[in-house]
Amino acid sequence: MKTRQGLLLLASVLTGFSAQAAAWNGGTHDTTPSVCFVGNALTARPDRVQQVLDYIEDFERAANIRFTYMGTCPAPVVLANGTEWHSGDIRIVLWGTNTSPFGQVPGVGCRMFLDENGNYTGENDGGSSWSNFPGSLAENRSCRYNLKLGDDADALGVPWRDHTLHEFGHALGLVHEHERDDADAAVACGSGGFGGDISTAHLTVYDRYSVMNYRFLACGINGNYGHAGLSALDRLGMHILYPEPTPVAELWGRTVIQTTESLSLMSAWAARGADIGFTAPWFQWTLSGVTVSSTSTLNGSLQAGTYPLQLSYQDFRGRMYSYSGTVKVLTPADYARRIVSPIATLSPLM
Repeated sequence: MKTRQGLLLLASVLTGFSAQAAAWNGGTHDTTPSVCFVGNALTARPDRVQQVLDYIEDFERAANIRFTYMGTCPAPVVLANGTEWHSGDIRIVLWGTNTSPFGQVPGVGCRMFLDENGNYTGENDGGSSWSNFPGSLAENRSCRYNLKLGDDADALGVPWRDHTLHEFGHALGLVHEHERDDADAAVACGSGGFGGDISTAHLTVYDRYSVMNYRFLACGINGNYGHAGLSALDRLGMHILYPEPTPVAELWGRTVIQTTESLSLMSAWAARGADIGFTAPWFQWTLSGVTVSSTSTLNGSLQAGTYPLQLSYQDFRGRMYSYSGTVKVLTPADYARRIVSPIATLSPLM
């Protein structure tokens, strides 16, 4: 695995390894990244094209992402300096089309896999699949494609869903999960290539089920060679990366309690497994206008009453999230009358 010109090479299809990613890197696209297929893929490989489009709907279900499908990638525009400019944010080359996925990436001015002297390095000659990160989109606009997707498949010949999701995960801003510095401590895999030095920008705790791992069968990790789809933590990571247009602070816990109980609320991101120290480094909880916590949790005892609640936090990209509601604290008798009894009357209908 090598990184060059913002390009992430994944494990070789020939070796049978696979990959997943759940740590942020290289920015994000906007929420409507355009997707196109290079050459005659739509006529030469229509079923494979449709399969890829079906697979990537997993991202749309997980986060505020709506891919803009362009069909065949348009012909490039020639700029004043003579270089080409290719539209389409994610430009996919498939096997079995009139555009070879091997050798120097075509495109006048494309510098992927070139050394400092402009000579092709040979790094794209093999069967590896790869994708550019969002942060390298501008510098590689001269390249005809920026995502290479192989046909590696299961025993029945069905291309792995998680392999496609892995490559698109990179295109949306994720890096390899198994290369985190805390991966080996979490799994104690002991397999060659497992564990690494990525020590920052962890969106969640380490996730052995992420599509961004390589395959380590000896450790029970399928990585991107599977059909399970995005893991729960993959979905959380994408949700954090691509929030709704008006970000709403999310909390977990009960806001109607008895005086005999303690109030216990926490960030829903943290409850779901986010690395909250990175994803949301600033918190503020207020009750009745008074700041009562500056961490991801709020705990305490309250007398009976209704308390205006506000939660605000800032994520790692500086986006502000807010929520306003109320905390109701009831006496046991009032709680039984207003909460327990109405629920009991509905239980035969449940």
